[in-house]
Amino acid sequence: MGNWTREDPGLFDAGSLGTAATGLQTVETTLGEARTVTTNSQAGMTAEVWSGDAPVTWSASLNTPVATIDAVTTALSAARTAIGVYSETVSGIATRATSVKQTMFESNQVINRQYMDPAGGPTPEQAQHRQLQEQAAMGDLTLARNALEGLADERTLADSTLVLALTPPNATAWEAQRQALAAIGITDSGSLSPSAVAQAMAELGNQIASGDYSETDVANLQTLYDLYGNSPLVMAQMNRDMGGENVVSLIDELGRGVVDGSVPAAAALALAQSVRGGLSVGSQRWTPLTGQEFAEEMMANASTTVGGDPAAIGFLFGDPTNAPIGVTTTLALADMIDQEERGNYHIWQDGSPLPGGTTLALLEEEQTGLSGLRVVDLAGRVLETLGEYPDEALDWLTDGSDDTISGEGSLGDARVDYWFGDRDWSTYDEFAGPSGLWAGTQYATGGPGVATGHPTEGTSAAWNDAAVLTEKIMQQLSENESFNGENVSSLASVSIVRALTPQIPGFVESPLFDETTQTPPTQEVAFFGISEDTGIYANVSQDLLSDILGIASSDPYGHTALSGVVSQYQDALIGAAGQFDDVSVHGTAERIAVLQGMVDGAGSGELLGEAARHDQAVADAIDGLETVVGMIPVPGLGTVVGGVAGQVIDTAQGYAVGQLIGWGGDTLEGGFGDTHAALVEDLAANKNPSLQAVRLQTAQFVWRLEHDTPDGPLADVPDPTGMSGSELQSWYDEHLDDLLEALDEERGGSTFDSLARAYRDGSGDAEGDNDPGEG
Repeated sequence: MGNWTREDPGLFDAGSLGTAATGLQTVETTLGEARTVTTNSQAGMTAEVWSGDAPVTWSASLNTPVATIDAVTTALSAARTAIGVYSETVSGIATRATSVKQTMFESNQVINRQYMDPAGGPTPEQAQHRQLQEQAAMGDLTLARNALEGLADERTLADSTLVLALTPPNATAWEAQRQALAAIGITDSGSLSPSAVAQAMAELGNQIASGDYSETDVANLQTLYDLYGNSPLVMAQMNRDMGGENVVSLIDELGRGVVDGSVPAAAALALAQSVRGGLSVGSQRWTPLTGQEFAEEMMANASTTVGGDPAAIGFLFGDPTNAPIGVTTTLALADMIDQEERGNYHIWQDGSPLPGGTTLALLEEEQTGLSGLRVVDLAGRVLETLGEYPDEALDWLTDGSDDTISGEGSLGDARVDYWFGDRDWSTYDEFAGPSGLWAGTQYATGGPGVATGHPTEGTSAAWNDAAVLTEKIMQQLSENESFNGENVSSLASVSIVRALTPQIPGFVESPLFDETTQTPPTQEVAFFGISEDTGIYANVSQDLLSDILGIASSDPYGHTALSGVVSQYQDALIGAAGQFDDVSVHGTAERIAVLQGMVDGAGSGELLGEAARHDQAVADAIDGLETVVGMIPVPGLGTVVGGVAGQVIDTAQGYAVGQLIGWGGDTLEGGFGDTHAALVEDLAANKNPSLQAVRLQTAQFVWRLEHDTPDGPLADVPDPTGMSGSELQSWYDEHLDDLLEALDEERGGSTFDSLARAYRDGSGDAEGDNDPGEG
């Protein structure tokens, strides 16, 4: 089928296809000749030639090869026809693609055209003319790109159709596919057009949604989803043809069918998941108008007391990580729900008896570990999905237009106040929805959470908006009466950590300077004190930060997530100190200590081994944080080309945290966070093992950075790597003067006691100011 790409969907080898078709024709002819010989032999076997039972038996035995030849030649003929249809289809795609690519080339020429203007520049008329040309070219380019995407979808479907036509007739999968296609009126490859498949699938979906169906209907629709569920072309049309109301009814009917025994539970859940996945695929490129219309159809008959529609919609929006519903539909629903809840005091939680969506979600709970009751809260699922679209999520919560509902302030502020400060999330959602939405906003284009391949600008509008928003959300959560540890799910805890992760470089600075002197909601600081440029970060009090972190870390998964993030930041700081000559050893050590204090002060949650249930989805979210931290940009650290979390950073980007982490792992064996926990256990006999562990670890860190300085104070101090807690304590006591000299080279009066106090300040622990120290 050719080594084609989405940029060149018409690429194919016509010669090879022609050779294949000719080969099939040759085999078909040869088999036809063999059949003729066989049937002639049967006809010629008369009594005059051979009589008795033997010739009768022999003649009858020839029926089997004749039937086989008939079946094979029929299949070969269908395959040859399918190749011909495929060649004609792809040839047409190639012709249209050539025209589209020419339009793109010409549009790019206009957009990038260079002019040799005189010193005074173009005349106003010339400038206006050029601007109009560029705008027209940009419009043509957008249309051409969309057209090329459509051609790529057509090519994908053509490939799938050919593969289906060439599947061996005796294959088990083919028989199921043949039956499913026949059930919707498609009996040959010529009628396998995307439009026909989509329309027929919609009709079968509507039939099931109406309650008039059999198990065979469910199986047939599942088979069709297996074939076409990943086709944007088919799924977009199928869902539009069904309409939002019927798609919702289909989910509810499948769930109710499980309860009344109309359909096996496994089959109902599998089909419902396919419907969700198909809607995700089909809605990704819908226009705002299409998304709005579909959302309105979904909510047309929704009621929180009867019908089960909210739970069914909640199920459709119930897997935002793997199957997010398209952004235009999600935004439209978010706007509608916001209007209903804030304007009409209508809380969108399904109270109808035995809603089908809830039944399906409870079955799915056995697969994912996530609470099935979460789909009851429609608002939570929609807001969580909106968080999968960071740019739109940030815009939605920072919308500066007037709030027409309250008549006061901006729309964005009103949304933050309600959804984070007033709304009770304790019953079903357990804060997964708002925390997912918040987390998404921190990773918008140009913000603090993601390296985009463009020069990092720590004071850009998106960076500033993310910081301001975080401060507002933290304030509102602290005032929400339902926001406490017992009401926050594991997934929500991890999402809170993910939301806070890009802001940690700012949180670290406050304890070092007895609360920042900059005015909230933001502060402008250098990235952990190691970069030349500054970034804007949320400015919150230590008490507020400790409260939020404490609630997130009261869950074992939340604590694991926070520990992992902090450990990566610590390794990044260690890596930066080892690579850049102008980085303060003392300042870096202070910030490492503060970070460790954040983790320890937030609480340890329960042991993961004692958790009642292993949530695979939550575990996956924790694993994903490694990539998240690795892609966080660092303003002002120069330029580099390198791989971060599998991605290449442009030379103009500068450093991302992932590169510093790699260096840090080489500098301090085992990582700061991991060795801290082990060392605390080893020093359990001490009065305050955590503080002493920080002293010993930061001493190791100083040694790593300074021991190879020629004629330096640590030149003759032995390597502490691999020492036990007691051995490390002896090493520290014996070489304390030399270690202090290396630490104090740039800042008078610094001691390892001051680093221990920085750790304590980071933990929010006001006690222990008079803890005895060793230096």
